[in-house]
Amino acid sequence: MWNDNETNEDLIDFKYLKDSINDIIAQEHLLPSTIGVFGDWGSGKSSLIKMIEDDHKKKKDELIVKFNGWLFEGYEDAKVALLETLIEEVIKARTWDTEAIKYISRLAKRVKWLKAVTSASKFGLGMYMAVQTGLPLDAFGISTKPFDINDYLGEKTDEKDDLVDKGIKEFHKDFAKLIKEAKLERVIVIIDDLDRCTPPTVIATLEAIKLFLFVDKTVFLVAADERLINYAVKSRFPNLPSSDYDVSQDYLEKLIQIPVRVPPLNEVEYETYINLLFTKKYLPNDIFNPLLNNLFENNGDPYSSKLNYDNVGSFIVKNNEELKDDLLLTKLLNPLLVQILKGNPRQCKRFLNMLLMRINMARSKKIELKKIILAKLMLFEYFKPEAFNLLVKEINNNDGNILAVLESEQGEFPDLFETWKNDDWIKRWLSVEPKLGTENLKDYLHFIRTKILEIKQSKRLSTEAKNILIEILDKELISKSAIVKSKSLQETDKLAILEELFDRYHKLEDDALRSTLSKTLFNYVKGNSSLISEYFAFLSNLPFKKVVPVMISHIVGVSSDVKLISSKKAILAKWENSGIKSIATAAKSKLSKL
Repeated sequence: MWNDNETNEDLIDFKYLKDSINDIIAQEHLLPSTIGVFGDWGSGKSSLIKMIEDDHKKKKDELIVKFNGWLFEGYEDAKVALLETLIEEVIKARTWDTEAIKYISRLAKRVKWLKAVTSASKFGLGMYMAVQTGLPLDAFGISTKPFDINDYLGEKTDEKDDLVDKGIKEFHKDFAKLIKEAKLERVIVIIDDLDRCTPPTVIATLEAIKLFLFVDKTVFLVAADERLINYAVKSRFPNLPSSDYDVSQDYLEKLIQIPVRVPPLNEVEYETYINLLFTKKYLPNDIFNPLLNNLFENNGDPYSSKLNYDNVGSFIVKNNEELKDDLLLTKLLNPLLVQILKGNPRQCKRFLNMLLMRINMARSKKIELKKIILAKLMLFEYFKPEAFNLLVKEINNNDGNILAVLESEQGEFPDLFETWKNDDWIKRWLSVEPKLGTENLKDYLHFIRTKILEIKQSKRLSTEAKNILIEILDKELISKSAIVKSKSLQETDKLAILEELFDRYHKLEDDALRSTLSKTLFNYVKGNSSLISEYFAFLSNLPFKKVVPVMISHIVGVSSDVKLISSKKAILAKWENSGIKSIATAAKSKLSKL
């Protein structure tokens, strides 16, 4: 299995991104500067930052300061925590003379003053809550010791009034002088894990950069998902009309001077990445490390995979058959895998880790599962969960393997599976080797039922898809424009929206709300015919008690394609036998008209 943490080992070929950022840092006329390293969760931002850190941490005239706001969340104000971290690191970096100590002392006092202001604010909030509730102050985490700003400033000083007057305004001036005294050419501040922080911490951290620390010879590397920052900014301005300019984007553009976006891996890059993961698993470091170092240098072609099943002989000794089998697995499944996981490296690791965990679980029961068969089933489980559940029920309830019929495309499809004939993704999945029709899948399905990870939660909507979902869920009006917009989305986003609607439906307890959401589902699927097979599978899997009468007209009206009539009849026949009178009567009526 593979570690899910950031690494300085470049399996993706991030060198071109790393070199471009290092080039910016090296150009003195571009400083001070803020560089945003943007990308989706799991795209490799933290690993890229770590590689850049390694390039600079050995330079004596440069100082690397790392700040993780998530670690301070709930304990300290993020602005104060960032300032303290920066000062502490600068102090530790040098031996200081008397002149420099003067600046250090002033900076420390300014931070303590800011702490005092923050604590006073918290004290006032705690007092208000205590008065309103009748509870003691310590119930709200507030000390009952009388507040005294001198507790933070230390010994009395003539500078105290000056500190209060000038406070934050003077901080960056003293800090700039301290950098000069330290003879530092660069102070590189790395801010990572903003993705994990709450919106207030995100804003506080960004404001610390904007208001206090923007001084000569400083570089801020901010690694984050842009969507999170946009959400945090919008949370701070909740009353801004949606018709106004995008304040979050405007805020971000003013703060981040140079955005560097980590793109998702394409099919070729994904194949190389997965194969390097497998290669690292099997080869000792003394063989793997030289291989990795030479791999990208010797092949600069961005349109061909650097390591794959076909060229493995030129890289690796021929005796490693297990490794070759895994490279073959990548070759067969990578086109579907990269589409499902959107070229995300972390999602890839999690998928492969889940695969190996299930293999190991089976071995503990003395059962050997073929990795490539399990992987193919897991792709279906991930991308088409409702259709997959329907397949599992069919296999468990019958002696034969329905996939033998579906793969051959001959003979009569069971009525509930008629929609699969028109689903391009399912047809492609069925055609990928190995064919599963002759396999006994009972053992595979037994271990797939154990969810090592909740795979649904790892599907992330793009910004465009998220905005469309918000429009679709508008309770006042089912947005026709949103349905039209959804047609241009990638299939992964379309399915992710559908899955979100399914999840919301399952959580509802009120039939009136279910009927409203059923109408939303109906309109969305009617506008995106590629989703019909998953929609029909959802309806077929739905417990009878969650079926609402309006669904009966929806299943009939969602498409006029005559090829779907047998599937419609099969679902209505199930509902007719539900034992729930209102559903059974309505289903029987519609069934007689088909």
